[in-house]
Amino acid sequence: MARAASIATSRLHGATPDLALIVTAGSPVPDAGVHARSVLGRIQIAGGATAAILTDDGPMKEGALVACVANADGAASGVAATAGRGLADAGQAAARLVLSGWPFRARYPRGLGIAFARPATGDSAQRFLDSWRDFMGPKMRTVCGVLTSPVLYGGAADSAPSVSVACVEAPYATGLGYTDATAGEGTPSSDALVHGAAEATLTALKRLDGRPAKLVLVIESAERYAMLGNAARAEWASMRSQMDESTPCVGWLVEEVAAYGRGVQPTAARGPLVVVALGDAPRA
Repeated sequence: MARAASIATSRLHGATPDLALIVTAGSPVPDAGVHARSVLGRIQIAGGATAAILTDDGPMKEGALVACVANADGAASGVAATAGRGLADAGQAAARLVLSGWPFRARYPRGLGIAFARPATGDSAQRFLDSWRDFMGPKMRTVCGVLTSPVLYGGAADSAPSVSVACVEAPYATGLGYTDATAGEGTPSSDALVHGAAEATLTALKRLDGRPAKLVLVIESAERYAMLGNAARAEWASMRSQMDESTPCVGWLVEEVAAYGRGVQPTAARGPLVVVALGDAPRA
C-alpha cells in the first residue's frame, strides 16, 4: 500500500494530493487508510476491496491501487463513508455529508463522483444513484460500483459503511462512456464486447472536448469479464488504443456498476462496463 501511494504521488509532479482512491485485490488491507496517509499525509480517502484490479499488465488478484487527485485552483474535493438501511439511504446520507463541506458552492455542484458500495441482497447501484442525485443534482457525473467484497475504505476503524464515495468539484473536463452485454439473441460475441468497450472509451474521451485525459478509470462487471474469457486482454487493448499510451489507465471488477451523467443513464442490463475520463479544469 505504501509503495503504491508513493508511486501515485510521484506522478503529481510536486503537487499536493487532496484525494485518494484506494482499491485492493485479494485479502482486504487492515488500516489501509493509515498506510496510505503515512505517505500522502492527511488526505481524504475512499475505496474498497474487490476481486481484481485491471492494469496494463493484466488483472491483479493480489495488490493495491492508489489514484491521487490534486485539486485545481478554485476546486474542491470531498469524501463520505456512510451506512443506511440500504444504498438509497446511504446515498442520501453521503450526499448530505459531502455538500455540508461545500457551503460556498452553487446548489448543484459540477464535477465527478466515484462511489464504492457494499454488496447487499436486493439492493442496486441504481438505488444509490437515484437518492444521491436527488441531493447532489444533475451536474455531478457519478459512477457507483457494487464491489465483490463487503470491505470499504474511508470510514472510521470501527465502522461498517454501506458506501464510500469521493467527489471532485469544479468545471473539470469529465466524461463517461457506457456499454453492456445486451444482444439481440443470447450472449454477444467476444468481438462485440471488445468493440463496445472501445466505443465506450472513445465516448468518455470525446466528452473532454479536446483536453487531454489526466486519468482514465474502467469499472467492469465480473459477469462481463467472465464472458470475455481469453478476449479480456483484447478488450483492454481496444480501450487503451483510444488514448495516448502515457495516459494513466486502471480499473477494477465489481458485481454491478451504474452511472449517471451526460449521455449515460442507469440501466439494469447484463454485463455493464463504465469508462471514466478526467481532465483538467478550464483555465481562465
